[in-house]
Amino acid sequence: MSRKSKRDYYEVLGVSRDASVDEIKKSYRKIAMKYHPDRNPDDPDAANKFKEATESLEILSDSEKRASYDRFGFAGVQSDYANVSPYDVSSFSDLISSIFGGDIFGNFFGGRQTQRATGPQKGSDLVMNYRITFEEAIYGTKKVVEVPIKKECPACKGTRTKEGSSPKVCTTCQGSGVETVTRQMGFTRYISQQHCSTCRGQGEIISNPCPVCRGSGRSKDNEKIKLEIPEGVNSGFRLRIRKKGEEGRIGGPRGDLYIRIMVDDHSFYKREGDNIYSEIYIPYSIAVLGGYITVPTLYGPEKLKVPSKTSEGTILRLKRKGVSRKTEYGINHGDMHYFVHIDIPKKLSTEQKSLLEKMNDIYTMPSSQEKLFQDLISQSKKYMKK
Repeated sequence: MSRKSKRDYYEVLGVSRDASVDEIKKSYRKIAMKYHPDRNPDDPDAANKFKEATESLEILSDSEKRASYDRFGFAGVQSDYANVSPYDVSSFSDLISSIFGGDIFGNFFGGRQTQRATGPQKGSDLVMNYRITFEEAIYGTKKVVEVPIKKECPACKGTRTKEGSSPKVCTTCQGSGVETVTRQMGFTRYISQQHCSTCRGQGEIISNPCPVCRGSGRSKDNEKIKLEIPEGVNSGFRLRIRKKGEEGRIGGPRGDLYIRIMVDDHSFYKREGDNIYSEIYIPYSIAVLGGYITVPTLYGPEKLKVPSKTSEGTILRLKRKGVSRKTEYGINHGDMHYFVHIDIPKKLSTEQKSLLEKMNDIYTMPSSQEKLFQDLISQSKKYMKK
């Protein structure tokens, strides 16, 4: 989707710019239910609208991302799902579950009957937080991390049973993993299905569990995963590494690994979107007369022009010296902002003191303020005589 055709996030969800998070979630739920790909399997436009709404939810439900978007628009935020296929609903599930506290689509689509899977089962996706330094986030980095992966137990080959024995079909659910529960309330009988209480939905009973994995069929090993973290990432950025999650069962494929990046703060640089903010102190003489000072940036020293008559709290900017980040529209460059403080030294050399005394001799109070002072003093004397 090009920048020109990309719609405003508030417009997508049909909410005002001061909408509460609850209002945003409520609106998203309605739109997502209407355009969910499972409900519109042959409608690519519906799938794109579902993805568009989910991207909007991601940005507007996060206070930091929302503030950056409100200030800088699309240039100030980066969606973790910009390059995800609109039909890849599983990629959105982690975000949706974290915001709503669970699956919001199960009841809408009638739920999925819980039953024992008899064919290959895909392994679970893994989510792992990984912390990097501020500098690594700015310049990008390559890392090797150790991830605890549940793999097929080498002793029982995933059968969960001790060598020489085998699982037995659960007599309660007859191997289905589901049992039917009937409740009579007055003249009405309620019938529901749930996980089998005997085998816990497995469909089979393990009487002689494998001593190595204790009947889980899994062993936990650390696997080294190579990460390539692009330049300009911020806290919350997610890397998706396909087929590096948990191993599947019965020959099923591996799940995916999601690395959620957490970035350390910096003592001098403060990041807001793709812009960087810092506080600097300049000499009084430069604040009055103007001049140039050499300041640090993310990409080396730069000459910063200080205009004459610069006052305390002035913000000076170096364009395109903020965060450099690759987006779906190309490379985005933020700016570098310096919050100015006027340095008033606590100790003066003899020469400095002498120069300031000379300056004090020739310094005159602003005429407007001098007149104001005289008028106020005159008024006070007039009332004191009374």
